[in-house]
Amino acid sequence: MITTTNIPYARWLASWLCVATASLAGAASLSVSPSSTSNTYAGVITLQIGGLTNTEPVVVQEFLDANGNSTVDTGELLVDTFPISDGGVSTIGGQTNLNVPFDSNATGSAITTTLFFSAPLIVENFVGQHIFRVTSPSARFTPVDATFIVTNAVFSQSVTGQVFLGASPATNAVVVALTGQNGGVAGAALADSAGHYSLRLPANSYMLIASQPNCYFDTASAPQITLTNGMTATNNLYLTNGTVTLSGSVRDATNNSGLGGVFILLQSGDYLAIAFSASNGTFSASVAPASWQFEIQEDRMNRRGYVTPRQFPDADTTAGAVANVNLLLPKANAMFYGRLTNNLGAPFANVAFEADDGQNAPSLFKGNGFSDANGFYAVAVLAETSGWYCSPGTSDTPALANHILSQGQSVVLTSGQAYLLNFTALPATAQISGHVQDNAGNAVVGVSLNGGAFIGGVNYSPASALTDNSGNYSLAAIAGQWGVQFNFSNDSDALANHGLEDLFGPHQVNIPPTNAVLNITVYPTGSSVLSAPQRISPSQVSLGVYGSINTNYTLQVSTNLSSTNWSSLSSFPL
Repeated sequence: MITTTNIPYARWLASWLCVATASLAGAASLSVSPSSTSNTYAGVITLQIGGLTNTEPVVVQEFLDANGNSTVDTGELLVDTFPISDGGVSTIGGQTNLNVPFDSNATGSAITTTLFFSAPLIVENFVGQHIFRVTSPSARFTPVDATFIVTNAVFSQSVTGQVFLGASPATNAVVVALTGQNGGVAGAALADSAGHYSLRLPANSYMLIASQPNCYFDTASAPQITLTNGMTATNNLYLTNGTVTLSGSVRDATNNSGLGGVFILLQSGDYLAIAFSASNGTFSASVAPASWQFEIQEDRMNRRGYVTPRQFPDADTTAGAVANVNLLLPKANAMFYGRLTNNLGAPFANVAFEADDGQNAPSLFKGNGFSDANGFYAVAVLAETSGWYCSPGTSDTPALANHILSQGQSVVLTSGQAYLLNFTALPATAQISGHVQDNAGNAVVGVSLNGGAFIGGVNYSPASALTDNSGNYSLAAIAGQWGVQFNFSNDSDALANHGLEDLFGPHQVNIPPTNAVLNITVYPTGSSVLSAPQRISPSQVSLGVYGSINTNYTLQVSTNLSSTNWSSLSSFPL
């Protein structure tokens, strides 16, 4: 059975890298720099490929070296692959797509290219050993490998334990720590052959999950932990063998070619499973009998010039195995590009950028990218009738935490168009803070708010704020009139996904004062509320009615609140 559902999970998972040099006599050579780095490294990984003929194309692959023997063994996962050629570069509208690896080496018969690594990426930052491999499409040379190691960052807190599949240790299972409120990836590691794992993390609250191909994890049993300074928390994690097979392929939507090394997240209620597509694009997962949703992790697909759909057809395995599930990815044909700097022109490097086509309609596709060392960025998208909106992703960028950022606007792009959009970050001089509660007085935890203000004719916004375990939040600001509202999205931190709505937003806040306070009360979805009446003349009163759109309401009055006799003044739809 095929249906369409939007997968509501946060993004997660990781990968790693290390420098090593390998070469074959009379053939190609490969080096990776740095060859070893921590999972919090905020730079790029450089690949040097030599021994080529002029303009020769190659294919770069990345594998997880699960047993750490520096050899690509049968069954080890292909987690990424992309083509590149000597002198090659990908352009749209005459501008370089910085996300697609290109040759920056002017010398012939050699390739120098860089890969973004800055955390948090889905696979890159995963603690463990990886192997990069360079192959020849024409088989001119024997594949050449180089290892890359990602180590645990130096934090004084850690989580440890063992992963089990049934009653047996889960060899080389993936363990991921998600931040407790919004499900963002804080870190991930590969368990050893006995299922033991260890991951160092900043002091914070986390949820731990585990995964491994052909089994699934029940997030309802996921440990919830809070790490304090110097603390080590030990938690075992348990996977379940799948009983039915779910298989298909990841393909180019235009030419139907298979796409290998694609990370696929599968979800059914509290159940999570993962799969990676093989070099020909096929994938297979053993799961529970249920209706499963798919999400392709877009952090890797921009490296190949693809745009990621926000939803795919679901697959229902309740009646048995499901085969021939096709996950189609369209190639980008338009692009945002520009630069991110502060008010003095200094660049912000390694900042994630996001683009979404859902500003004027439900979102269908998403694109992303990263700024380089000089602050230049590119985000490849699709030319379509819907407007695209592009902005820096501030939530995972500590350097932007105390800044407000200029914002773009919805843009309809044509095929082959490159749209210049620069961004400026201004240092914050004030804050807007407060408390979010429901109409019963309960703190609302884990919902996202944002703000906006026109300053000098330009629209600025701070990084979104997430309410903490007490319902408190804080937004960066500068002098101006600000509008504060809850984020509208399908993500888990949206107010609507908590069964609540803000009937009085957006809320106006003036700065100064330097530290403005805005407390907000929200209501169960579908509630109707009257604002406080205000007398505007001896015979007139003004009030507001807030409720659900396309719903009929009747306004009644009485001079005696204890009376059951209320008079109807008016009936009207909202």
